[in-house]
Amino acid sequence: MSIRLLLPLCAGLLLAACAPTRPTRPAVPPAPAAITGVPSCDAYLSSYQACHRAAAIFPADQLQAHYQAMRDSLLDAARDPQTRPYLDARCRLLSSQLNQNLQGHSCDAPATAPPTAH
Repeated sequence: MSIRLLLPLCAGLLLAACAPTRPTRPAVPPAPAAITGVPSCDAYLSSYQACHRAAAIFPADQLQAHYQAMRDSLLDAARDPQTRPYLDARCRLLSSQLNQNLQGHSCDAPATAPPTAH
């Protein structure tokens, strides 16, 4: 991957990870149809909550806010002609990172407690 492709992708991931947590909005289930128009992003968003819950990445009371922030970020990128070409790679990377965090568990599996240090 060239540095020209990698830099915007890394910058986008960094911005998404550092975005301030928004106040929790009422639970609104994602639409089953395309949201961004980018298949890899729509697939990522459709499984986001169940997979993040199964991987226990965020506390349960913060999951909806993180989902909303990611959804808004991907929608903004999909609307921007400068970032849209990189969106497929970004969503594939996000999906890959989520799969690594799942450590082989299904998104339907209940969340496991994080290991405690003794």
